[in-house]
Amino acid sequence: MPLDDWLLLPNAELIRERLLAVRGIGPWTVDYVLLRGFGWLDGSLHGDAAVRRGLGRLLGQAAAPDEQAARSWLTPFSPWRALLAAHLWASLALPA
Repeated sequence: MPLDDWLLLPNAELIRERLLAVRGIGPWTVDYVLLRGFGWLDGSLHGDAAVRRGLGRLLGQAAAPDEQAARSWLTPFSPWRALLAAHLWASLALPA
């Protein structure tokens, strides 16, 4: 994959389309690659189990929300959803 060349693309959606075209690469992987490799901060990461656990903990729920509920909760935080995901990951290291 020409990842270095993709740095020149005008937006993350074009990279997203190209990554999703690769068999075996799904939305979570794309959002994570965009976050870590390209500095894109709007990946939802709502499918991540740790993000959902952190969100459930933040909301005081006994169980983690499902992917759809997590996606809905994260939507208003665009274009900073990946930053919120990072905070939710980090929150799991704190005592309950």
